[in-house]
Amino acid sequence: MKILLVSGFLGAGKTTFIKEMARNINLEFVVLENEYADIGVDGDFLDEKNLNVWEMSEGCICCSMKGDFKSSIKRIYSEINPEYLVIEPTGVGMLSSIIENIREIDNNDIEILSPLTLIDITSFNEYLETFNNFFIDNLKNTGKVILTKLENYNPFDIENIKNEISKINNNLEIITDDYRTFPKEWFGEILNKNINNKIIDKDFSLKTHINLRTFSKENINLKTMDDLGLLLNRLVNGDFGKIYRAKGIVKVDGYWGKFNLVYKNFEMEPIADAKGTKIVIIGNNLNIENLKNI
Repeated sequence: MKILLVSGFLGAGKTTFIKEMARNINLEFVVLENEYADIGVDGDFLDEKNLNVWEMSEGCICCSMKGDFKSSIKRIYSEINPEYLVIEPTGVGMLSSIIENIREIDNNDIEILSPLTLIDITSFNEYLETFNNFFIDNLKNTGKVILTKLENYNPFDIENIKNEISKINNNLEIITDDYRTFPKEWFGEILNKNINNKIIDKDFSLKTHINLRTFSKENINLKTMDDLGLLLNRLVNGDFGKIYRAKGIVKVDGYWGKFNLVYKNFEMEPIADAKGTKIVIIGNNLNIENLKNI
């Protein structure tokens, strides 16, 4: 069983990438989805026919759920034994710790592929400053970086960010083109590159993950697009605290939709159907009492 780690900070586009890879590779995958909150949202959208999704919530697989994480991998191996297991961490865990946790599993049939990391270019500078240790750990221990959300950035700004990444790890391949336009062979190469006994670069004085507060709720009381727009603007403006990530499923004006908020940017997309409404918010200094009234 080959394991591919798809890492990246909150909202970088990990789930979207996994779906695109599944569309391009005609193989059966198991996806181990680690949600930081107690309600999962992303698993609802990993709906490609060749994806078998397992969810782990209410913790981070690099630390608090370390034992459960390894047990889940062992169980997936023994019960399903897929050719590929794709792991999507929470977005707040140290990649070095996750790799080490997998290596602790004593099984010669389990092979770790070269990890890849997605970075949302629109929040790169803010997050590099605020979560410096997390970014450095991920960039030192990944094999490939894919920059996302490049639409409104000019080549000069993109090149500057590439240079910043190269200062941390100058051996990285940095992708700045839209991977959705790449041929199937490109995705196939990702699934055939071994980590090759890479020595993990880890600062053991650091915590294993970023400590952020989460809030989650089901049965959201948003009836109209105006209600949703007001909520998203309040989240961006800091009315509920410092929000780094929010995502949810809502039904407004009689239609189902999914929304994503990353730092100060948000987007909404229609979906065909859902089992119910729910929201997950991740940030610092959250006003939980006010959020309960959503």
